Amino acid sequence: MRRAGFLRALLAAAALAIAPTLVFALEEQSLLTPDGTLHVLRAGKAIDLGLAEAPPESIVIEHASLAQDGTETVAILPGSESYQDKRGLQLGYDEETHTLLLLWTEDISAYSHIRVGVFHAGAWTNSALLPSQGISRAYNPEMRVTHQRVTYLDENDAVVAKTSSIVSVVWWEEATLLQARFAALFLDETAFDPSNLSVYDIPALIGGEGASDYNDDVPSGAYLYPTLQADGLSGAVLASYADLHDARHRVLQIRFPDFQGKPSDDTSMDWKRRHTPIVGISSEGPLADMTPNLPPHAKPKDAVGTSIGAGYRPTMYWLDEGSLKYTRLGATEWEPVRSVPVNESMTYEKALALVVGMGSRN
Repeated sequence: MRRAGFLRALLAAAALAIAPTLVFALEEQSLLTPDGTLHVLRAGKAIDLGLAEAPPESIVIEHASLAQDGTETVAILPGSESYQDKRGLQLGYDEETHTLLLLWTEDISAYSHIRVGVFHAGAWTNSALLPSQGISRAYNPEMRVTHQRVTYLDENDAVVAKTSSIVSVVWWEEATLLQARFAALFLDETAFDPSNLSVYDIPALIGGEGASDYNDDVPSGAYLYPTLQADGLSGAVLASYADLHDARHRVLQIRFPDFQGKPSDDTSMDWKRRHTPIVGISSEGPLADMTPNLPPHAKPKDAVGTSIGAGYRPTMYWLDEGSLKYTRLGATEWEPVRSVPVNESMTYEKALALVVGMGSRN
């Protein structure tokens, strides 16, 4: 669908606060791609989005784009029309494959799951990250795009090098087990299937298992917020998570085979195993018992974040009582909680940049 001036009017209304009811009723994320195209994704009821193409009370995700030549496009993301709440929109982009990515959580009655939208070659796909078992609840997903240099053999057995574009997703899941989970999607492969995401229980990646019950002595901030971070230029991703089964906080390095074998050879085990994660423990320690107790879906400024330094030491941080508090994992224990006051001169954004920067350097 093309609507002349729609996106410009939308941005102007938001900037001037002309329609405060609309702004607060919807969830919106925007992203600028390197070619200068502005993408705006909004989730909400069709009536609030001004869409006549769906039932007024249905909840949809709308994609609007504005290209450098002035072309504006507005459309409903296929498969998003339902009566289920959609929240926590996150956008990403892979320049190598010119792919726009959308991550969100969808509530369906008594359970919830994570969904991934992929916009490639002018078309959207909409896929669910299926729970491990039965009815479950998924919390606080996080997405990262990394690039790993790999090689493979062509039909003449000549070595070919390429860049593999990998989308990694991590989240916390309450199901039969309570644990962090991980999914990966490879965007660079010809005719890739966006619904073919490999999903793993993170404890199982190192031979462990998740817990079946919560420990009331462990604050929710210690486990509800697993995070991802790129490991420099290596192409690997770092996953920071809590394992409630053995009461350990770990940082894992996750990467994939550098040699992928021969795609045209149906018997090539290297090709069949190219998506098998290679996992190592970069650091570990006890659970962070000084983090806050928070509801599963805390507001972004209330949620717990993690910054991982060059020595793979995690720093966990959260906003509490007018200050940004943080604690770092030392050699064997978590260090005392410290804080940066948040006020008119030291805004939340400034304090956050300082804490994240400190954590990433150490």
